[in-house]
Amino acid sequence: MARPATRNVVTTLDVIINAEGDNMIRTQISLDEHEYSLAKQQARSLGISVAEFVRRAVREALPARGETAWMRFAGLVETGDLQSSRSVDEIVYGQKD
Repeated sequence: MARPATRNVVTTLDVIINAEGDNMIRTQISLDEHEYSLAKQQARSLGISVAEFVRRAVREALPARGETAWMRFAGLVETGDLQSSRSVDEIVYGQKD
């Protein structure tokens, strides 16, 4: 009678899933009923899972890779004044040094 094959089992706190060449770390979040319902509706309307909806929301909230957080806002406000870069201190701080 042959012995069953043995396997090495490693237990860790994080689970890494190899999906389409990307390593993902499995995590758990808690949403209240209203948040979950809205997320589920939005995901359904986009034709994606709730998990993918949450991943996209997190990606949207984070700066792009290699980009600092403030760069998300570059060019966001337009004054119409072609010389506005010369008066940025006045615009931002209310005065010019």
